[in-house]
Amino acid sequence: MKKVMLLPLAALLTTTFAAQADNGNLTQNFNYISGGLSHSELNEDIHTSVNFNDSTDSMTGLYLRGSWNFTGNVFVETRGEALVKDDLTVSQGLLGLGYYFPINNDLTVYGLAGLSTITVDYDVNYFGHSVNVSNDDSGFTGEVGARYQVMNNWTVEPAVRFANYDESMTELRLGNNFKVSEHMSLEANLAHRDFDVLKETNFQLGARYSF
Repeated sequence: MKKVMLLPLAALLTTTFAAQADNGNLTQNFNYISGGLSHSELNEDIHTSVNFNDSTDSMTGLYLRGSWNFTGNVFVETRGEALVKDDLTVSQGLLGLGYYFPINNDLTVYGLAGLSTITVDYDVNYFGHSVNVSNDDSGFTGEVGARYQVMNNWTVEPAVRFANYDESMTELRLGNNFKVSEHMSLEANLAHRDFDVLKETNFQLGARYSF
């Protein structure tokens, strides 16, 4: 499943270089790739090894995101994130189709629907042999959000997303984009994910290249 989720991102990297967009206003630009560091704090400890000797309430890793506005106001988006601690890797992915609607030059709203996945992997070494224990879940996901240009070089992106896993997930997210050049901006994102009992606060710091 993870390989399937990475294919759209590879396509974005090779095709969006040919896309033409108005880079002056990030609220209406859905042609971009971004990535950076990701860190999550949990409301309770989780085991980071299969023998249950180690546990943690925080994990760190990387995130990637890409969007392609291939026709009109319609765009396809993919997201990926991998957090690691000891033997544990938690990966989340998303592939969706969206539509955006500009309200004015400073405000754009959008909706997105697609597939969301989460995978929990334990990599264990027993007597020189590597063993992988994995569990994954997938389900329909839907998101509504907005982009608001607070200042010429600062755009905020509030959003709420639901994922229909075995235990449903609700995500509240606030993205911040600080434009530093015609194509480049810095990202500082905050998200809260509620997996029923387990709750996660996620911080992301990275860069975005808009086409």
